[in-house]
Amino acid sequence: MSKGPDLTPYEAVKVLLDGALEYTSAAIVAQRENNPAGRGEAVDTTLTIIGLLQDSLDRDSGGELAQNLDALYDYMTRRLASVAIDKTTGTLEEIQSLVVQIRDAWAEIDPAKEPASL
Repeated sequence: MSKGPDLTPYEAVKVLLDGALEYTSAAIVAQRENNPAGRGEAVDTTLTIIGLLQDSLDRDSGGELAQNLDALYDYMTRRLASVAIDKTTGTLEEIQSLVVQIRDAWAEIDPAKEPASL
């Protein structure tokens, strides 16, 4: 199996955020189609991605921003854990909105001027 191109830490975070957005979208579609198995798979993948993002935070030098992201990722994880009992798409749409906000803010960072890890 060939290894893909090496990503910078900045690019890796962008790929993870895009993936989280893709899988939250898939979970919303599955919820609307009353497909609990599909929703579960998409939520599990989203949880994995959020865990990777949370684990990548640089808590030593990331300061308040890293602390805030850590708390936000924790909140998102707890909210996603309740999706199985929520018969609406509300929770998933909330998580999707949060991911979009983080992704859009991340896109505003100039990787040449800012540290890539938070």
